[in-house]
Amino acid sequence: MTTHRTAMPPRPRGDDGGAHVVGAATARCPLASHVFEMAMEPVDVHVAQARRTTATVLKHWSLPETPAEDARLVVSELVSNAIIHGSGDVRLRLRHDEHELRIRVTDDSTAPARRRRASAAGLGGRGLHLVACLSLRWGIADGGRTTYAVIPTLTEAPPCRRTTQSSTEPTC
Repeated sequence: MTTHRTAMPPRPRGDDGGAHVVGAATARCPLASHVFEMAMEPVDVHVAQARRTTATVLKHWSLPETPAEDARLVVSELVSNAIIHGSGDVRLRLRHDEHELRIRVTDDSTAPARRRRASAAGLGGRGLHLVACLSLRWGIADGGRTTYAVIPTLTEAPPCRRTTQSSTEPTC
């Protein structure tokens, strides 16, 4: 297998506030794959930073606008959940091949993410519902530490979106 490197997006001006890129965004995947990883302290401001960084990376990868918009929202929801409900540093991993974008958000908590019923007046409880609606599939891996979502990157809409609650997610 060949090792490919993805160009790093520009860092925001000023202090990074505890967010940093893990490694050198290196992948051992097929030629058409791209991988980006970053880690951040569990601080609310990092949700917006993760969303902006994702937008920059996906633009660099020339991802079409519709799946890129879906991915930004999914990243926001998964990173928010990890910061609010998880523990320890939050790690974001994006992997794109010619057909799909895999988003993985990992923290140190073994309590798996779960969908909740949102009340009409409540502010929470809609995140994983949005992830399920925007993803081809989503689920839990690594003993509850990772929540992932898969977004199709072809221009056609998927025939249906389904929720997957599996204990493993295929990797390169």
